[in-house]
Amino acid sequence: MPPREAATRAPGALRADAVLIGVTIVWGSSFVVVKNAFEASPPLQFLFWRFLIALAILAPVLFFRRRSPGLWRDGLVVGLLLAAGMGLQVLGIPRTTASKAGFLTGLSVVLTPFAAYLRSRKIPSLENAAGFALAAAGFLLLTFPAEGGPVGRGDVLVFGCGIVFAFYIVELSERSGRQDAVWLTGVQLATVVVMAGVASLILRAPALSGLPEAAAESRPVVWEGTFLWSVLYLGSLGTVGTFFSQTWAQRAMSATHAAIIFALEPVVAAIFGAWLLHDRLGGRGIAGGALVLAGIIVSELRVGGTRGR
Repeated sequence: MPPREAATRAPGALRADAVLIGVTIVWGSSFVVVKNAFEASPPLQFLFWRFLIALAILAPVLFFRRRSPGLWRDGLVVGLLLAAGMGLQVLGIPRTTASKAGFLTGLSVVLTPFAAYLRSRKIPSLENAAGFALAAAGFLLLTFPAEGGPVGRGDVLVFGCGIVFAFYIVELSERSGRQDAVWLTGVQLATVVVMAGVASLILRAPALSGLPEAAAESRPVVWEGTFLWSVLYLGSLGTVGTFFSQTWAQRAMSATHAAIIFALEPVVAAIFGAWLLHDRLGGRGIAGGALVLAGIIVSELRVGGTRGR
């Protein structure tokens, strides 16, 4: 952590940390909620309605907020990354377990310093490089079946989501400080609504009917029961609450500091998955998850008096 940042870990910064911890708990629970909802509902249409409800909740507040210069540019950049990450996640979750989805998404934690390097050309620390190596080994154990055979399609999609989210965390930290948090959240939500709607229509085109994702997306929306309550929960607390909180909190910290807090997300997802869905990672999966968490922890260790920020 740079001296300037270390010196400013005041009560306001600690509040930002606490807010992000709350965000990770809600997100960890969302893997279970989404997994249940997708049993009978199309993933991208779920994403569309979730973010549309969130945008409708937030919209009245926007009229009382002033827009700052560059809002649409910054909002579209982070919004497109968010849309890509969420799209890959919802397409992958039906073909993997909630626990594995949480761990694979959590790889964004160790990938964030490398995304930051591509953004700012700052070389990742030794701790971050070692953490990435451990997490990559964990990903291999989580993804490749013990008996051989092809890699799970859902695992690869969710891993892609983790890569995209690493860049999203970096861009949000770079851009949120100069924008109003409410407006920046609103532009992100609107971008996801548009992109999810367009992607859903494309997947339902006859030319793509042979894809597994197209078959899932072609199912009708079942509004009764699980889908309705899931989309309401995630559209309100799980979207408006979390993305506004993340946008606000990341104004007070670096991308890597935010990423290490997000390390709690796969742990929470695994707990909820074991409790509510009876997910069992097995010995290989537990070892893979442990390596991912070890990589996250190692990336934050001090070596030679420095810290990987």
